[in-house]
Amino acid sequence: MRIRLCMATLCRAKTARSRRKNHRKYHGKATGKATGKTDVNGQQPISENCNRAGLLRLSPAGRQVVRLELRKTSALAGSSRRSGSLPISSLALSCRLRNACWGVLMVLSGCNSAPPANPGDVCSIFTERTSWYRAAKAAEERWQTPIALNMAIIYQESSFRSRARPERERFLWVFPGARPSSAFGYAQALESTWQEYQLRSGNDSASRSDFADAVDFVAWYNANSRRISGIEATDARSLYFAYHEGNAGFQRGRHLRKRWLIQAADQVQQNSEKFGRQLDGCRAEFEKSWFEKLLSSSSEQIGWKAAMRSMS
Repeated sequence: MRIRLCMATLCRAKTARSRRKNHRKYHGKATGKATGKTDVNGQQPISENCNRAGLLRLSPAGRQVVRLELRKTSALAGSSRRSGSLPISSLALSCRLRNACWGVLMVLSGCNSAPPANPGDVCSIFTERTSWYRAAKAAEERWQTPIALNMAIIYQESSFRSRARPERERFLWVFPGARPSSAFGYAQALESTWQEYQLRSGNDSASRSDFADAVDFVAWYNANSRRISGIEATDARSLYFAYHEGNAGFQRGRHLRKRWLIQAADQVQQNSEKFGRQLDGCRAEFEKSWFEKLLSSSSEQIGWKAAMRSMS
């Protein structure tokens, strides 16, 4: 703002000098007639440099903002070339900062959306991403649905890919067509079902591409299936049928006519049991506080050093 005020003052002074010069040259003729330009209010003429700097607006109201910024950018670039300096434009600086911030956010989101390195091992998943264990544990405690079951369903639905979508249908076996459903995210939740979850769970800002929201959604749906259809928490196969077909479709036996779905449900049952066994062996490590982890790592280092000394 101070730079613009200083430039405006300089341009006004230059305009006055130009007016006096033209007055002496043309013996009393108005500077406005000599330059052919007046300001917005039609009161005094302006110099060509001031007009080019964009400090005064000559265009109609609907277009003057765009023209102002374009003229200001070109004037600043010209002055930097003449003086050898680099003037700072607030508009250019804000654009650069905005682009830089967007770049950082895109990089971070790309890193966070990548699937785990070993998606078939729940201990490896939680070791790689400790926040996922906290989210899965919170969903288990809230909806009384086992972590292993919820993780097995997410693994089957998206392989832990945050932006997974169903493959597009093919038109004439070549051209990509529409997607078969609105399923999206870790849990492959339909848009209508997700909106119902937001309304009933109170998590109205939930995102399908956020793991904490997705695992809470899966646990919420499984809790509803247990309540509506009377399915046991250990029956991952039937819970997946209800998850995929809806409780109404599960009760009508619609899943029995889909062989591929039966195979997928069998896989969910196997993964749920496998994840449960894996979690039994590593859950105590994730339950430790940071102080307990520090003590255990220190004791391991001491034991390792003692073993090395004994070998030497």
